[in-house]
Amino acid sequence: MAGARRRSAVSIQDVAQAAEVSIATVSRVLNTPSVVSSATSRRVLEAVERLGYVPNPFAKGLITRSSRVLGLALPDLHGEFYSGLLRGADEAARREGYHLLVSSEARANGGRGARELGAGLVDGLALMVTEPDQALIKDARQTRLPLVVLDTEVQAAGVDSILVDNSVGTTEATLHLIERTPADQVFFVGGAASNFDTSRRADAFADVLAKAGFPAREDQMAYGDYTPEWGATWMRRMYARGYTMLGVLAANDEIALGVLQAALDVGLDVPGQVRVVGFDDTRLAGLVRPRLSSVRVPIQEIGAAAVAALMARIEEPDRPPTVTVMKTELVVRESSG
Repeated sequence: MAGARRRSAVSIQDVAQAAEVSIATVSRVLNTPSVVSSATSRRVLEAVERLGYVPNPFAKGLITRSSRVLGLALPDLHGEFYSGLLRGADEAARREGYHLLVSSEARANGGRGARELGAGLVDGLALMVTEPDQALIKDARQTRLPLVVLDTEVQAAGVDSILVDNSVGTTEATLHLIERTPADQVFFVGGAASNFDTSRRADAFADVLAKAGFPAREDQMAYGDYTPEWGATWMRRMYARGYTMLGVLAANDEIALGVLQAALDVGLDVPGQVRVVGFDDTRLAGLVRPRLSSVRVPIQEIGAAAVAALMARIEEPDRPPTVTVMKTELVVRESSG
């Protein structure tokens, strides 16, 4: 029994008993010390230090109505893109004394996951919406929490948006490819056609070709998922059709990695025969050989921008909605020459 007692968390009641004061006095010392005498404060703080007491942020939130926790709901937690975004958000939150509660389950239970994530646990919610999902957005708004939406613009009062400028980076990458590869042999390999980033990048790709006088054929834009397996499948299919000279803009670095590896596996030279450009400029781009050209997306800055927008919304709930657009740029490496 004594061992179990030692392993259990020290409570505010333990501190009050050790300092010979009430629980309310301990709470005042920790939250509003100016209303407590210096002698009493010193006695309470000595007890806190001696016992190793750590205040429960959720219990504190019942008093202050602020948990100092921000919710971040993402479509997935796997991969370099999401880990980078989380690093940026976490660093920004910790600088301001906040913690992050992260989930990929906001789409669960018919969209009620966003509401459950915000149910008394967080001060604000950042939600990434990568495909059309009005039910999810509606559910998030019904939490009545300060809300920031990533990857799409929600034109509604009290909702801020963080967007990626896909057009600039895609345009630079496509122009780069058609400098040395005939426009009719340049291809876009995307994720799902319904994905916001894929569709915007595909539109910008087609626009560049059209302006160059080579309207894109239907087969010059392919859609699958954001995985190396899809990129490799697409490349092997093109090789089987007789394509041995081509330029490829992939919708993310993982697709590009699959394209690059499959091209090398069948004996094609990169970049001599196949020129490859990825998107996001994750750590993968510098790890593969030849190193991967990629459109740089400021991934960590997106996470930090979401946290900054949330804190601004928490401080000024009635401020006009803001839209923050993150810039992209092409980084040329060996895979495209």
